[in-house]
Amino acid sequence: MSWNGPAICFSVDDVHPADVAAEALAHVAWLQEKHSRLRVTFFTTPDWRTRDPYPTLPYRSDEEFMVETWPSGTFRLDRHPPFCSLLREWNRAEVALHGLQHVRPGRHPVLEFENRSVEECRAILAQAAAIFRDARLAIVPGMSPPGWQVTPALLAAMHGEGLRFVASARDLDTPIGANAVANGSGLQGVSLIRPQRIDHDLLHIPTNYQATSTIERAFAILDCGGLLSIKAHLLETSGSYRALDGLTIDYRDSLHRLFSAIEERYGDAVRWTSMGELAA
Repeated sequence: MSWNGPAICFSVDDVHPADVAAEALAHVAWLQEKHSRLRVTFFTTPDWRTRDPYPTLPYRSDEEFMVETWPSGTFRLDRHPPFCSLLREWNRAEVALHGLQHVRPGRHPVLEFENRSVEECRAILAQAAAIFRDARLAIVPGMSPPGWQVTPALLAAMHGEGLRFVASARDLDTPIGANAVANGSGLQGVSLIRPQRIDHDLLHIPTNYQATSTIERAFAILDCGGLLSIKAHLLETSGSYRALDGLTIDYRDSLHRLFSAIEERYGDAVRWTSMGELAA
């Protein structure tokens, strides 16, 4: 693609209809009230079952869960019409895939697509898409894979199911420069500050900023003409795990200060976009 930066996108992972979701999502609504150009991509899991992302139970076999899980269907989207209506009617927001259940049996509970064949990955993606249809919730054609992990089989499956973008690489530490590449979670060796075409003509969109990042990092990305790609996770805690980028009031206020500083420093020189728009 031909890149025309600088730009900003904001995405939230692990979106699902838990009771605590409303408070976290209210922080996004508050930010959008303060910043009229802010858009958001909600990476949503259609049948969320994760209770803890890291193993808490003894390993017995690759067919048994090593974490406590919610029963299948507990948070299935089509069983939560008010939540789906909330997302459906949200202005300046789009919904994209974040796996199917965000959990799997075996030693790596979060890596839902690990060691899956192309056919297995396609079946999971097709089932996820079917739940969104049943929930009457339109999605943009892309995914942030659970645990950031994307495999060659998953890329092939995404292409086969008509998806157009993937958000995998997250790197919050590599110094920013025009040619910086990602060396953190997920895909490595791809551009850290720009969308990039990868296998099967999928558009890869990196993550380079979160709650622990500095405003200087954000300015450096924008000064390079790059995409400031900001990530949050819906929940601060999940079982024994605490997310450093959970959507808390502190993170909300930090982003408010960041967005205000960007508006003052760059004005209309920065494009406020979304991952779906970038892929389109």
